[in-house]
Amino acid sequence: MNVSVKSLIGWHILTLLFIFCFPSTRISAKEFPEASFLITGLSPSGISSQRLWNFLQKDNNTGIETGITEQDGKIILTGTEQSIDILIDRLYDLTRNDSTKIIPVFLNYEGNISLLDSIIGQSKISSRIFYLPRGEAWPPMDYLIQADRRILFFVTGNFENQGRVLHHTQDYIFRVSASGTPEKGMRGNYHAAETNLELFMIDNLDKLPTNTPDGGSIRNLVPDYINFLLENWTRFGKKPNFIFVGESILNFDIIIAQLNSFTWINGTAKSSSGKILEKIYWRNPDVLVTGGRFSFPYRGGEELTLTPFAPGYRMTPEQIIVTGEMEVPENYNIIAHPIRLSEGLTGSFSFNGSIRNILSPSDIFSGGNYSFSRDIERERVLRLPEGANVNLGPPDSYGLRNSSFSVSCFVKFSEILEFGDNAVLGNYETEYRRGLHLILRSGHPYFGLWANDYISEEKLEPNVWYHLVWRYIVETGEQAIFLNGRNIGSSTGHPPFSGTGNIHLGSALSQGASMRGYIDELHIWNRPLGVEEITRLALNEEIKIGNNELSGFFSRNEIKAGAAFLILILILTGIWVIVRRKKPGKIEYPLILPKKNTANQINLFGGFRAVDQEGNDISTLFTPKVKELFLFTLLASLKNSAGAAVTDIDEQLWPDLPAKKVTNNRAVTLNKLRKILQHIEGVEVITQNGFLQVKLGEPLFCDYAEAYNLCQLPAGMDKRQLETFFQLVKKGRFMKGITWSWLDEMRGYTGTQVIDNLLKLAVYFKEGNNLPGIEALAKRILEYDDLNEEAIWLQVWVLRQTNNMHQAKFHFESFCLKYHASLGEKFPMNFEEFNKNYQEQILSAARH
Repeated sequence: MNVSVKSLIGWHILTLLFIFCFPSTRISAKEFPEASFLITGLSPSGISSQRLWNFLQKDNNTGIETGITEQDGKIILTGTEQSIDILIDRLYDLTRNDSTKIIPVFLNYEGNISLLDSIIGQSKISSRIFYLPRGEAWPPMDYLIQADRRILFFVTGNFENQGRVLHHTQDYIFRVSASGTPEKGMRGNYHAAETNLELFMIDNLDKLPTNTPDGGSIRNLVPDYINFLLENWTRFGKKPNFIFVGESILNFDIIIAQLNSFTWINGTAKSSSGKILEKIYWRNPDVLVTGGRFSFPYRGGEELTLTPFAPGYRMTPEQIIVTGEMEVPENYNIIAHPIRLSEGLTGSFSFNGSIRNILSPSDIFSGGNYSFSRDIERERVLRLPEGANVNLGPPDSYGLRNSSFSVSCFVKFSEILEFGDNAVLGNYETEYRRGLHLILRSGHPYFGLWANDYISEEKLEPNVWYHLVWRYIVETGEQAIFLNGRNIGSSTGHPPFSGTGNIHLGSALSQGASMRGYIDELHIWNRPLGVEEITRLALNEEIKIGNNELSGFFSRNEIKAGAAFLILILILTGIWVIVRRKKPGKIEYPLILPKKNTANQINLFGGFRAVDQEGNDISTLFTPKVKELFLFTLLASLKNSAGAAVTDIDEQLWPDLPAKKVTNNRAVTLNKLRKILQHIEGVEVITQNGFLQVKLGEPLFCDYAEAYNLCQLPAGMDKRQLETFFQLVKKGRFMKGITWSWLDEMRGYTGTQVIDNLLKLAVYFKEGNNLPGIEALAKRILEYDDLNEEAIWLQVWVLRQTNNMHQAKFHFESFCLKYHASLGEKFPMNFEEFNKNYQEQILSAARH
């Protein structure tokens, strides 16, 4: 026996001893994204293997993958003539014999998705299927068990439309394959860019390339498999949820136990407004990029140091350090605070009749053949015809070398070369990593660092104003291009720019490329811009520069005059506030909403959240049944002052239990609820005349109660009240992530109120030309009704107002495709008819 085999067996024995002698305290996952399942490939012979089904019944960390096909209007198992009913019967037995078993099922399907959805949705297991609408967070494991929604279907294959009980795998799960050629020195190929998806799949683990000779026992390869899983867990900040092992599941039966033997830390990165970030970068060599929710394995005895960052934000804390001596918290919370748009700004040019860097007004720039022109859309702009250029100086002046950077500008090309380059910014060096060229190549936006380049598939048109941003992130080597605020492509692994030659505007590639067009509002940063910052720039937001920079732009007398005016405004404002405080009367709107950690809150928009009198989040104290009792009673109390009838509560919350058990369960649950509510001032549950009632009072704040009361105003809401209503509902959908059937009526009512009132507010925003506000309203409406035509029109209108006609038409065409896919018929209007119809209709409907 050679040394390597001895070491493998020794490692295996030590691992088993560790598992059995020192079991982890976190083997049972509380949250679904913390759970891991071993997925077996179910072959035609496997469907009849009782040994396999016995194993699946015994092991609660397993799932199934199989192929199915549509044939003559029926669904059969691929490679057989057997009906899908056989699989349904097996799933029914697995979940009937064990009331705690959760089983994911992966179907590879070719055929009509509506047929498959209908067959499964009407089968004997339909009541046990859990379906999560796209964009919502996965519920805890306890919820799936208590709600008896323990079968989860994921479908891949060639089909159109979405199912009602079937999750489209690529919309929910990030996938990495263990087979194939290692990528850039790292084992495992990943096939999707959606690293922000909550769930993580490791495919083909049984085909992982190893150095062990053929014929060796799979058991001896356990270290290889575990190390691969740990590498990718660390690499993407996600615990592997679904581990596919082909038909060899009986040989991999200890994998999940060993994976769970490792301790891990969980965390969430949120903006200061409470929104979970979509993407987090890390200044750690072993980590690529993660979503806003992250998880990392922690090997005992080692120090784990994590340094997160997100473009456009400053992170608090800036670093997470975990050592073997410290007690690891249940969850690390990282707050991302937006930074000023002017932070890291190294060049700012507006071209109002001169070429002047506002940040360094004394700089003089040479060049030739350029001129200034008055544009009908953007007023004064810089014209750069063929052969024109402006020398902006060395790249070190702008922090471009060996660093992250961003370049933003508005451009319009009078001529776009079909087989050539239109240059925006670049230098004249022609060596690897030294030749910067931000250009169009045959009409496609191009990010070039000489043999280290990226080109977008998007093609621009001449005589149209576009907003372009080129962004480079040194930590990941990501080159990204944004068009009108939208990411139109990116790639990673690019070394940084290292050239020293002067940067030229309107010229690049040894003067072989010219701009042939117009440019306005050129800005350069020595940092990567965030997506929200880029969106704001595309909407023509002005960059507000601090006092130090202003001193070089404005004269001393202008600054003094401005300061005096500001002092006068502050004095008048103070007098106005004092006068208003003396006036009694009704509550003023818009209402000032409490901050996230303000004491005594119960929030229902964007998900359930409760904060106690000390400012602590106690949402987790509400178990699924306690939460359901509280919310059923709260919502009934808002609709009817008497509250919720006990008989209604029993029928909805415990429909299948005998009367004696119902009474006992209700009493126990109510007692738990009252103990929790003792931690919150201003809320209590009382019993009176066969009803349970939730009484709300000072100092409690409940966002839904405030919104509901606004909706009851007899004369409707005025502008300030509508703005308050929007502040209340913009955190997210009402009761997001909760699927109780009794909630459908209230959810429908709330959705209607949100849509109707936000459309009314849109009228005011339109009159005030509040384009970002209109865009925000439309997005919130589409969360409740993704085919709402008025909201689509609002988005199209905003794009048209910002001179993004091409993007407006593309947005409308995308809506038409979605309309046809959902309803099975074409949208009845073309682009011009659509705009003409809703121009007046939305105003008329909203005002009524």
